[in-house]
Parts: sequence; C-alpha cells; structure tokens
Amino acid sequence: MSKIFKPFSLTTLGTRAAVVVGAAMLTTTIYASTQQPLASEVQAAKASRISLQQAINIAAKKSSGLLMSASFDHDDDKAQGGVVYEMEFVTSSRNYEIKIDAMNGRVISTDVERLDSDDLVDYKALKQAKIDVKQAMKIAEKQSGGRVIEIEFKNDRDYSDHASYYEADILKGNSIVWLNVDANTGSVFNNKFKK
Repeated sequence: MSKIFKPFSLTTLGTRAAVVVGAAMLTTTIYASTQQPLASEVQAAKASRISLQQAINIAAKKSSGLLMSASFDHDDDKAQGGVVYEMEFVTSSRNYEIKIDAMNGRVISTDVERLDSDDLVDYKALKQAKIDVKQAMKIAEKQSGGRVIEIEFKNDRDYSDHASYYEADILKGNSIVWLNVDANTGSVFNNKFKK
C-alpha cells in the first residue's frame, strides 16, 4: 500500500509546487504591468508644459457650456510627445470634446455631438451643483498639496453621502492620488493612492 501512496504524494506535491510557482509568476506579471503604465503616466504628467488649468482655458474658447471632465492622456499619437488633455463641455443639447496638446497648448481636435439622455441627466445635476470644476480643482490641490491632472463630475451615487461629486487625479511627487470633492458641499472624501 505504501508504494501506491508514494508516487501519488510526489505527483501531488509537484502539481502543488507548479501551481504556486505559476501563481507567483502571474501575480508578478500583473503587478509589473499595472505599475509600468502608472510610472509612465507620472513621468508624462511631470514633463507636460501646459497645466490642466491652462488647457481648460484654451478649450473654453473653442466650446460652450459647462466643463464636465478634463482628463490626461499620455499616449495620444496626434500630440507632441504623445501627451494631451481631453476636455468635455456640455450644454442642454450638445457635447463638446476638445483635445489640447499638453506640451504646447495647441488644439488637436474638436468634436461636437448631440447630448444623449444619460448625458442630459448629468448636465442637469452639474448645473445644480454648488461647486464647479475649477473650485473643486482648487479644493483638491489645497487638500493634497499636489497638481490636478484629471477631474470628472460624477453623478452615479456610488457614495450614499455624496450624490454628486468630482473625482480628481492629482500628481503628487512620484505618485498619483485620487481624491473626491463633493459637488454641493466641497468636502473631500475617499482619497487613496492609485494602484
């Protein structure tokens, strides 16, 4: 009987070892692949010559309505150095998407589309908000001691105490911090390091 169990236990041990090693390699690969884009995003944000505030001011001249979001993209093939800010402005009937080169402030593209029903709900909530995007940026920068590189108005009720809020990505040193600002009270909540 012991001859039957010896090969079984060695095979079982070998299988378990292979599973553990495979899982460790997969975890390392996933960690490395998620850290690489973040590192390159931090480097690109540090290298950008145009601030988000400057990009917003440039984009506002090419659109109308309220600023819904401003995001940073570090791998756009139409921009110098690949870094752009993408702005979204909304009116009661139109959605304006404007890309600004983060190295030189040049307008790369402007798209105008009709507002769909979901965007109209968000527009109405944004219009009712007591804190606008620029105020939320100032609050986030003051709270974090960093520089906002992305901000987006959210009306998704993910947080029971905050019906509408701004989600900000802030460059601080060699990391990017998430920080949320309530769109009605200006209170800051749920800040954490981006992984």
